Parts: sequence; structure tokens; C-alpha cells
Amino acid sequence: MSDISAVELIDSLNRLQQALVNFSQHLNSSSQPFWLPGPNATNLSQAASLYTDIWYRDGQDGRTTVSQHGLIGGTAALIDATVQLNRAKAEFQTLAIHYRLSQSTDTLEALQHRSKKIADLLHRHGAARIHLKQCYRQIPVLRRCPSKIGFSWYTSGRSIRKLTPQEAEQKLLQMDISQPHIQQQLQAVGNLRPDDRLAQIQTQVPVMRANISWKDQHSTLRKAQNTSLPIIIAMDSENPHLPAYNEPPLTPPEARSRLKRSDLKIDPHAFLPSLRAHRYLG
Repeated sequence: MSDISAVELIDSLNRLQQALVNFSQHLNSSSQPFWLPGPNATNLSQAASLYTDIWYRDGQDGRTTVSQHGLIGGTAALIDATVQLNRAKAEFQTLAIHYRLSQSTDTLEALQHRSKKIADLLHRHGAARIHLKQCYRQIPVLRRCPSKIGFSWYTSGRSIRKLTPQEAEQKLLQMDISQPHIQQQLQAVGNLRPDDRLAQIQTQVPVMRANISWKDQHSTLRKAQNTSLPIIIAMDSENPHLPAYNEPPLTPPEARSRLKRSDLKIDPHAFLPSLRAHRYLG
């Protein structure tokens, strides 16, 4: 993709604003059944605010998002508005990512000014900056109503990525190498053999997972997906009811303490703390 101009990025944000307003209007006028367990939304007006919340809240960590599960029945018009909004989100995300390396002060000021106008239009108060994670995230939508949706918390979470000593060294060199703790870690990684491997561990936050199933006379189709927003489900006159669903706790359960295995393969103590990188044992 060629270089993205400020005008293109701001125009894309404007289209996202229009899609947000169009979506909110369709959602607020809906008479379809819905289930919203709270506390962030218990009615369609609050749900509209949750979907269109693309702003930082006071003191909010940019790595965290406001999330809630639920089910909302949608007419054909609401489904179309949702698809258009998701498309506008994806377009803005693509342009923003390509523009990231060439941001200028002038463009950022223009974006901030336009963001304030959108915030006023959406009746957001005290919003000064776009929360990109909340702006980018797609709204879950099902064009065909399933038979059942089972919600459950997924809490086992950690991802492991293997690192070579060379990769670890390059990552450390991108940090402030004048700091003693970075110097110590560079020295430690320099003592590794080239064929050694490190495990970079990222602990994942609990997420709500929806296990969705469609049944007919001959087969059952299943799908699982994480969901941080209520799922919008296509409804029609022949099927005016929400699918069967369960009501999980509003907060995730306490993470289970892991038993120390006798065949543990990763040292529990970080070898390179700044990278969350651990050595393999044995």
C-alpha cells in the first residue's frame, strides 16, 4: 500500500463515525429480543454506548478494553448496519497501521479535533483520545440464528514463543542499553550457545468464549469464538426467539494454581525479565 495521507486517514475516521451513528440508530430502534447481563449494559441504549465506545476513559490503561457478553436479536437492517460498521472499522485499522510509521504532529492534531466532533455527535463526555483497541475490534454478528450458545470463561491463558539468543539480543538492544539491568541481561544472553532456545511467555487475560451450535435433522455445526461484545444474531418472523443460552458468572473464576510438574520443561524463573524470557530445562 502506498503512503497514507492525513486526508485519507481523517476521511476514514469520518466514515467510521457515520457507520457508528447509523448502527446506533438501528440498534436503539430495535424491538427484537435481547439478553444483556450487565453491569456495563442492561438495555439497548447502554448497549449502543458500549459498541460505539472508542474513547479512553479517565485513568484507563490503553491495553485494556471495556468488555461484556450478551445476545441481541437483529433485523436485516441492523445486520447490514453491523456489517458496514465492521467494514469501516477494518478500513480505518488498515489505514492507521500503514500510517503509524509516518505520523506527523499536524495530522495528530487534526485527528484529535475530528475525534472531539465525533465524541460530541455520539454524546460521549470527557473523551479526548481514540482507544484504538476498542475502535478496531469487530462486532460479533451471526447471519443465521444458532440453536444454542454456551458462554464460558477461558482463563488458562498463556502463550509461549520460542526465541533464539540472537533474537533476544536484538530485542534487548532496542531498549535503553545504558540501564544496568539491560546490560546484565545482554551479558547473560551472550553466554548462551547459538543453538539454545528461550521461551518468551505472555500471560493472557481471561476472555469470554462463546460455543455456538447449529442443529438440523441430519447434522450439527459447531463454532467457538472469543467475544468481548454482545453477539448480534439475525432474526426473522419464522424464528423470533433468541437461541438457548447459559448465564455464566459476570467475573472470571480465580485462576487455578498450577501444580509443579516433575517433568517441567521451562524454568519458572525468568532468565531475561525484560523480555519475559525463560530457559528450557534439561
